[in-house]
Amino acid sequence: MWKQNYLLILLLFLTRDFLSSAQEEKKRPNIVVIMADDVGCGDLPMYFNNEGLISMPNLKRFSQLGVTFKDAHSTPLCAPSRYSFLSGNYQHRGRKAQGTWDVLTGHNQFQKHQKSIAEALRDKAGYNTATFGKYHIGGQIPFAEGHSSQNSTHKLTHVGYDWTKPFIEGPSDIGFNTSFVTPNGIQDSPYAFIRDGYLPFDATESKFWTRGEHGQQYGTSKIQRKGEGSQDWDSSAYNMIVVNETEKFIDQHIESGADNPFFVYAALGAVHGPHSPPDFYIDGTPIAGRYLTEHADMLFELDKAVGSIVTMVEERGLSDNTLFIFLSDNGGVRTSNGSSSYGHDSHGPLRGYKGTVYEGGHRVPLLFRWDNELPAGEERNNLVSITDMYDTICQLVGITKPLQSAQDSISFANHLYSSVNKQGLRKQLGTWVYENGLVTAEALRIKNMKLVIHHDIQTGKRTTEIFNLRQDISETTNIINDMNKKKARRMIRKLRAHGPCPNKDHKKNFKLVESLGTQSANCTFFQEKRKRCDWYIEGEVKCPSACKSRFSSMCDSVYG
Repeated sequence: MWKQNYLLILLLFLTRDFLSSAQEEKKRPNIVVIMADDVGCGDLPMYFNNEGLISMPNLKRFSQLGVTFKDAHSTPLCAPSRYSFLSGNYQHRGRKAQGTWDVLTGHNQFQKHQKSIAEALRDKAGYNTATFGKYHIGGQIPFAEGHSSQNSTHKLTHVGYDWTKPFIEGPSDIGFNTSFVTPNGIQDSPYAFIRDGYLPFDATESKFWTRGEHGQQYGTSKIQRKGEGSQDWDSSAYNMIVVNETEKFIDQHIESGADNPFFVYAALGAVHGPHSPPDFYIDGTPIAGRYLTEHADMLFELDKAVGSIVTMVEERGLSDNTLFIFLSDNGGVRTSNGSSSYGHDSHGPLRGYKGTVYEGGHRVPLLFRWDNELPAGEERNNLVSITDMYDTICQLVGITKPLQSAQDSISFANHLYSSVNKQGLRKQLGTWVYENGLVTAEALRIKNMKLVIHHDIQTGKRTTEIFNLRQDISETTNIINDMNKKKARRMIRKLRAHGPCPNKDHKKNFKLVESLGTQSANCTFFQEKRKRCDWYIEGEVKCPSACKSRFSSMCDSVYG
């Protein structure tokens, strides 16, 4: 038996080395990642045999020409998922366990030692990197000289801000050569795009947008939260702007005569609220009012946007050497906000929705296409995570992960090529939801078994459930009383080991990261000089009993 296992392990390493060396010998592919917003598996026709009410020919074609993952997962919310995709880490490895959401935080979610996938591709493989659309991992509006006060509604004209300076810890600071992004998507101010770190207009000429509907050039723009933005802000035009910027970047890359590949991360606004479909799409197709709900109209526009981005690559003769990836940042919207009353369910048979740790909150569509390289029209049913995208992309292009980055990323590149190659795939995956910095719900998948724990922070009560997803994909039957108690406790211990507060008697060594290198330490390292806890996020995550810092209340409240 040991010989068989040895041969399997050897085969895994040889396969990875072969893929890496083979990729180095040929031209590395361009990479186009299209991230949808609040799109659940039930929103797309290739999941749960759901043709639904909405025509989505472009995404169907995408799936027919590539590989569709049926058990892919993000976090249940958008900002943490975007960090997890870009960093290859669980959200609590960043600056804030719940994720960094706004641009009044001083920092984005990245720790100083963590490199984004854009940095890895740019620095290790020479990629020309670009991002367009929703940024949403934090940052800081530049302060005027001598000021440090913040203002949540006047993010452009507040006397303490100086927009002649670059946006702090924006895309330019995490590896993107080119960017045209909104810090908070379409749902919060500033309602303006930032180009390559700078506001592309005079901040004094901004407009204060009130809540409600505003007639604009391309449709009815909607504002959920009052705040400042550009004079021409139009939420209905958002996805078309992302498409046009992507096309402009690709054309400029081609015109430059550069021999290096490009990496585009296009983060669409569809279908996050406020649902504000344009009157017409770029090609003249009517959008608003096409279906019975604005949510459904936005899904139709999403398909049009995906089709535009794929087509622009095809028309320029680049599709044979371009890796396309489509995914969503979390599960679909609540049924009360969607189109379920007309027969369209964003979650299919899955329980839960965006913001929950049930499958409907974090199981997401994930499609790959790479013509003449990856198989076409195939499905994969093994567990993969949004954190795994980092290592998978690195392996596909033949580079290694940067030191101390993407610690939770596990490549599934070999599985992409062959459904029977399952060696090295992840066996378990943690999911967390936070409220005011405290865990309110968490889950652990181990193959098809799923542990779910809900915490009532006010009363301290916990509700524990276990589901067998192979038999109960809708998570309707709690089988914890039928399970062996040792197995149930083992699942809880594994969840704690993955989460922000592992066992307090943690003794294992781990790497501490410094600008000049790394050193090995355990929790005793923090007991003499407590300031070390401020310097090292690893101590806060792994050693709550020693550090008693920002995670300590979470540990005490949740785990006792």
